[in-house]
Amino acid sequence: MHFLRLRPGGLQPAQLDHLRQEVATGRFKTAAQVCDWVEKTFGRGFSRSGMRKLLQRLGCSFHQVSGFLFKADPDKQQEFLENYAQDKSQAQAEGWRRYFLDGVHPLYGLDVLFGCWLLVGQRFEVGVGGGRKRLNILGAYCPDDHEYVDRRYTGQNLNAQSLIELFTLLMARHPETKHFRIYLDNARYHHAIVLREWIATVQQDRGVQFDLKHLPAYSPNLNLIERLWKFLRKEALQKWHATFEDMQQAVADVLDHLDRYEKQLASLMTERFHLSPRIETVIVGVGRAA
Repeated sequence: MHFLRLRPGGLQPAQLDHLRQEVATGRFKTAAQVCDWVEKTFGRGFSRSGMRKLLQRLGCSFHQVSGFLFKADPDKQQEFLENYAQDKSQAQAEGWRRYFLDGVHPLYGLDVLFGCWLLVGQRFEVGVGGGRKRLNILGAYCPDDHEYVDRRYTGQNLNAQSLIELFTLLMARHPETKHFRIYLDNARYHHAIVLREWIATVQQDRGVQFDLKHLPAYSPNLNLIERLWKFLRKEALQKWHATFEDMQQAVADVLDHLDRYEKQLASLMTERFHLSPRIETVIVGVGRAA
């Protein structure tokens, strides 16, 4: 590679490779730490600015690490994705509708902190509230035609009745559909007896089946709607709202007008899923092993 022939900083090609391997472990949180390691390992001194330039030339960048739930089972996640691929073909052939379902709970005044560029020495303060007011949203997202449907509550928590109300809304929107496949996590109310009884009654009386497919434990990475919630927080909640009602309106301005964000969502809401890594391949606290 071109940067190896130039030998940045006087380091030999093998030393540069060694440095890149160490960076890949996630052990360095600052350029100063890299400087100390290079000096101890290779006997070469660098300034912090010089090290940043060297790291950039080596194809390295500074960014936020990604977290995952270490209790997740990658084998069960892989099995879920294999079944999901079969579901997609069957749904297309038999006219099913498929939805990823989840709840989100914006807290007034507690989601407003964010990072931004400021002038050197500038202090930018954002007021936060006490988090006593919460908006509860139960949403469903269809990966096939990108339809989004939800129910929103301010005076009650999400429960089995919330699911029943959302499923009722789906039936009203798609009266011709006889099979709804719902991907959802293992929240307690997703297994409620009253929900199972309602599903059985609807199937018997109306011939409509709500087929619940529960995600593997500790697998939010497999729930497509989680990405929409992340997008919602960025667009609607990382700013100050004078009142709880203003926050509700900001949320509605996003969720009720997702067509305005078609370009961003086209690359975000894809059916490409990332499996949790196996715990034996991870050095806890510093990222994946090189």
